[in-house]
Amino acid sequence: MCYFRGSFLSLRKKWSVGEENIRSTTRIADRRRASIGEWIAVIVAVGIAVAVSEFLGISVKWENAITFTVLLYAVVLISTRPVWSRGTFWQDLVALFLFHCMILAGIEESLPATSLGPRGLPMVGATTAEGILLVVVLWVRAVRSNPSAS
Repeated sequence: MCYFRGSFLSLRKKWSVGEENIRSTTRIADRRRASIGEWIAVIVAVGIAVAVSEFLGISVKWENAITFTVLLYAVVLISTRPVWSRGTFWQDLVALFLFHCMILAGIEESLPATSLGPRGLPMVGATTAEGILLVVVLWVRAVRSNPSAS
């Protein structure tokens, strides 16, 4: 049997050979949480998105959409940091971002001009669900594209 040793684990756990391969290829670089600097960067990015939207005079529904998109992708980037260098991660991220923009534009354009757009709990729920889906898809594709993981 193989042993998985991570500096963030205090106990040794037994894993099968296949599980060891997967776990070693997705091991987070000796940390389990995002640093305070990363969260400050997220807050700054959202602040810049709001400021630019206000400065350009964008309608409230588009301002909400832009702000939630910036927040969503900032959190996704922080969450997927360990797989940034693997396979086709950045190409997949760009493709998913473009798909996100097309769907969001369709939703926003279908709303009346006087609408404030989706907001509140439905927007938070949809953003959370999309964020989880994005992280799972990016992580799985990045791990599968790495030749040493198979």
